[in-house]
Amino acid sequence: MNHTTIYTVSTGNYKYGAFALINSIRLFGLTNPIVVGTDTHLSELDNIDGVTQIVFNSDWNGVNLKSVLILTHPSDNFIFFDADIVLTHADFIPELERLLVSNKFIACIDGIVSQHEYRRSYWAEIYPFKNSDISEHSWYYNSGFFAGVFNQHKQILEDWKEISNKHLDPKAYLFDNPKLPMADQDTLNAILQTLPLNSLVTIQMPDWRAINIHENPFFHIGNFRPHAFLHCTGKNKPWNITGIPSRSPNAYDDLWYSYMFKNNTPVKNNFKLTYLQKQWFERSLLSRIIIKSKF
Repeated sequence: MNHTTIYTVSTGNYKYGAFALINSIRLFGLTNPIVVGTDTHLSELDNIDGVTQIVFNSDWNGVNLKSVLILTHPSDNFIFFDADIVLTHADFIPELERLLVSNKFIACIDGIVSQHEYRRSYWAEIYPFKNSDISEHSWYYNSGFFAGVFNQHKQILEDWKEISNKHLDPKAYLFDNPKLPMADQDTLNAILQTLPLNSLVTIQMPDWRAINIHENPFFHIGNFRPHAFLHCTGKNKPWNITGIPSRSPNAYDDLWYSYMFKNNTPVKNNFKLTYLQKQWFERSLLSRIIIKSKF
């Protein structure tokens, strides 16, 4: 039996990402309970074994509801994935469950940030260090994935919710606050920077992959090959395509298409593609000719 609950937040058309995420988890035979926070009831998730949907009574933007979802519907152990992630390795969730026994908070590293980087002054302003003996980290953490033990890390979630409410417009999306351009991600970083390094376990690239980050400064060989999960960072979500894009599908596009239309178990959907869009996802000769003609 799996005792770790997997969470995701899916508002608006991000539901099409959540469906692919759920199908990717189940494809690997993982039976962990999954909780989906939504802004409206999703009929596609009705009667899906092990999946619970929670409809928010909130006008907050979905990116700021991650901590809220876990705090209001807690589990002893929790794993959070953004809805635009697909799992790509069967051993990742079991490995996280093994690591959570140590009671450490698990986060993923997005990049390196100098310990003298100017934005740290604002992080310290909104979330001051409580222990002067702790050094600032050299890392910037991505908020699209994290995991923890509720009794051990409840305070992180509560502080995250509080400073997001206080220092962000929680109804707004990314880049609406010049001092906290990545919104929930920056507020999470303000908190994580103050934790002792030995209280964290981190996942760095290439053990996770971000679609819009083509180069990274980390050691290029990971334990999860090619990676543990794939994150469709950036604005180009496959469920938002119109016409034929002037590029070939990326790795996330390929997996999303597979989990939506081929390996679409247990979540079915009514997403519609035009003939040409289907040709694009299938990488047909016709679509390649159309892409080439756009250059």
